[in-house]
Amino acid sequence: MKITKKFFKLNFPKVKKDSYKNINGKILIIAGSRTMQGAAVLNVLGAYFTGAGMVALASIPEVIKSTVCTVPQALVLPLEKNQAAEIKKYIKNFKPDVLLIGSGLTEMAKNTLKILEFAKLHAVIDASSLTFLASKGTKLPKAGGPYILTPHIGEMKRLLKQNTIDTKTTAKILGQKTGAICLLKGPVTFISNGIKTYESRTGNCGLAKAGSGDVLGGIIAALYARLLKKYDGKKAALYAAAMGAYLHGYAADLAAKETGKTSLLATDVVHKIPISLKNLLK
Repeated sequence: MKITKKFFKLNFPKVKKDSYKNINGKILIIAGSRTMQGAAVLNVLGAYFTGAGMVALASIPEVIKSTVCTVPQALVLPLEKNQAAEIKKYIKNFKPDVLLIGSGLTEMAKNTLKILEFAKLHAVIDASSLTFLASKGTKLPKAGGPYILTPHIGEMKRLLKQNTIDTKTTAKILGQKTGAICLLKGPVTFISNGIKTYESRTGNCGLAKAGSGDVLGGIIAALYARLLKKYDGKKAALYAAAMGAYLHGYAADLAAKETGKTSLLATDVVHKIPISLKNLLK
């Protein structure tokens, strides 16, 4: 099923006049490392630009510093030695609607399963966390609602332990195997819950560049948190992934009209989210 502007507009959660930040989606992002600090910045920007009310980042102090310099609206949890315990305590106090984990995480990704097990949250799982899960098998711990997995083709091959994949059917296969929503990134992005599969045909080859998936992760997390106020968990997860892919590609197409596809950067895409939403919702 092809995602359309009509589908996006119909299901996008509108902000009510009497709204306030606590009910517009609270997100906890666990992302970034010394060598990939920008991943966290792009996560946070993607989530805030897509309408999340509160976005908190848990990461090492270096990443926190660079993120706050770019996005002063971010709430922060600087992680020291006992990282998993600090995150567990923060989740108890902050009570996020959605967890986004994995972007640029590298070494700390080894805590992914432990965090998912104690968090029991709706979650978007990306990048380093997907690579870690692939090394441990694809069985996921129980959560408050469906997980959303966002692999590119290389990560999908590792998750399914296959050298070649059929992009049109693999998202459905991984959805059936894990019980999660699978979003397989590519020239055409496929999103499946193992039964129903959506196709997003927005976007262009300029997205084949570092940082693009980090923007997408933030977009999806925000939509997931906001759609949970409108739909049950299963529908919210599927629609968040489908609408997130569509919005991300649409913003990339707008940005490419100015930069060209060759020079397109993830930062160009993230800063086109506001005008993209304005266009899609009018």
